[in-house]
Amino acid sequence: MSVESAKTYIERMRADEPFRQAVNAVSDDEEASWQFIKDSGYDFSMSEFQKARDLIYEEYGITPL
Repeated sequence: MSVESAKTYIERMRADEPFRQAVNAVSDDEEASWQFIKDSGYDFSMSEFQKARDLIYEEYGITPL
């Protein structure tokens, strides 16, 4: 698992509309969501996702509410 994998996932979610739609299609089922993410080649935990999100906020100068 890695923060880098989570960062790559977030960047793809921002840039790839069909991928984002596919993720959203399974978002009501947490287990299915994590399985889809893993099947798509990403491997990260929720804490790694949060660290990656913070890195992206910093990179883009975003201040979370």
